[in-house]
Amino acid sequence: MSESNEPSRTSESTHPAPTTALARRIATELSRDLLSEAHEVAAHALERHGADAIGPILFYGSCQRAESAEGILDVYLLSKSNRAFHDAAIAAGLNWLVPPTIYYYEIREGQGSSERVVRAKSAVISEDQFAASCRDETTSPSIWARFCQPAVLLRAPDEATRERVIAMLVDAVKTAAWWAAHLGPASGTAEDFWVALFTGTYASELRPERADRARLIYETYPDRYDAMLPEAWDALGIAYRREGDRLVPDVSDEAREQARARWARRVKAGKVLSVVRVLKGTMTFDGGVDYLLWKIERHSGKKIETTPWQRKHPFLAGPAVLAKMLRAGMLR
Repeated sequence: MSESNEPSRTSESTHPAPTTALARRIATELSRDLLSEAHEVAAHALERHGADAIGPILFYGSCQRAESAEGILDVYLLSKSNRAFHDAAIAAGLNWLVPPTIYYYEIREGQGSSERVVRAKSAVISEDQFAASCRDETTSPSIWARFCQPAVLLRAPDEATRERVIAMLVDAVKTAAWWAAHLGPASGTAEDFWVALFTGTYASELRPERADRARLIYETYPDRYDAMLPEAWDALGIAYRREGDRLVPDVSDEAREQARARWARRVKAGKVLSVVRVLKGTMTFDGGVDYLLWKIERHSGKKIETTPWQRKHPFLAGPAVLAKMLRAGMLR
């Protein structure tokens, strides 16, 4: 692999400090250097797809939170454009209509009992679409809900790109904080607001998560979330007061009611979009049906069997597999 294809390892000390508390916090998180396997995944993605069409690469998700390569590592590849990344116009069009497109990797080293396997999946989306999703300019909360959580920047081709990523993730946190103020209680701890927010975002997708999943997200980094919520409200201009360990945002009952009505419409639209994404996912990478079922089984504890024909013809089998999943209660 050529040196130009190596993902950069960022270091906080080599970059100018952002000017706001929220941006400084995001910049520090992005600059963490953890899990060499994540850098292997980024290098593999660049080698497989070509570096010319890929901009920043972000590492996020459960393995990042646990700082462990056990399981499947999650990365987002932000492409310069859908057409630049995808060879076929149809694939580019599908990713423009229903982003992101998912790829599954298995990086193997050694043989036999000494073989080491790094498993990962990458979500590919254009940088412009990612930025719009962080600003809440799309119906689905999937991008900003994921990236208001900590992430690591595995690759930034230049300083301007790094600054754009910081700005995008600041937008994601601000979007999440706005909805937390409107979906959360009139008065509560930072935990109360974040749990209300993540409960709402999980409800908008067909995600077979544990009932306490939203709280576990908060409990992984409680100090971060406690500090970040008022920082984001300050950046948004949402006034609030403190009553001991409780926060009281200046949000009227009318504004909260209107926001919750909007969110209810998003939940309905989000579930439809999730079905579309499941069906698209069966087409976009080898082993799509098996991967999706494994993912859902891991989260729900429920398993269904598929036939060889269904695995060989995922697009045709998609509706039948989806119906099995719904009957089994694997999706909500």
